[in-house]
Amino acid sequence: MSPIGSAAMKVALAAGVSGIVLFRTRSLPREELGLVRPPIAISALFVLVYLGWMLASDAAIHWRGPWNWRPWLEAPLAASAMRIVAVGILGPIAEELIFRGWSFGLLQKRVGTFATIVVTATGWALLHYTYGWAVILVIVVDGILLGLARWKTRSVFPPMVMHALYNLYAIW
Repeated sequence: MSPIGSAAMKVALAAGVSGIVLFRTRSLPREELGLVRPPIAISALFVLVYLGWMLASDAAIHWRGPWNWRPWLEAPLAASAMRIVAVGILGPIAEELIFRGWSFGLLQKRVGTFATIVVTATGWALLHYTYGWAVILVIVVDGILLGLARWKTRSVFPPMVMHALYNLYAIW
């Protein structure tokens, strides 16, 4: 598949998953899905803590790898732009709607907040099974931080922003 075709497929998949989740959960209360306006101060605090964790974990184990601009320079501009949209924006939106939106709301009332945060963090990390175990453990901690942000703000929007910032950093 061409770079443009591959990137377009990623955009379509992430957008499609988001649409399906929103359509399938349209009868649920917005609060249960976390589709509410978050408090700004605590949201900003979570974003800052998360950015600190992102940079510290990368400095410790170099999960991001070396900065390599070659693939970006060699790819068609449209492919690079779609890759940024898919992996840096739409992917985090889709994953957060599933894990810190729908799953979080469903599990929290059944198993409690602590178990919900751990289960959603672990499940989300295991989706990244192609990475090494050290990176998967970093992703578990990421998921716990995202879950704490969801719980404390009662909104899925801060985890979406946090996740998007992380992915944008990772793909460059």
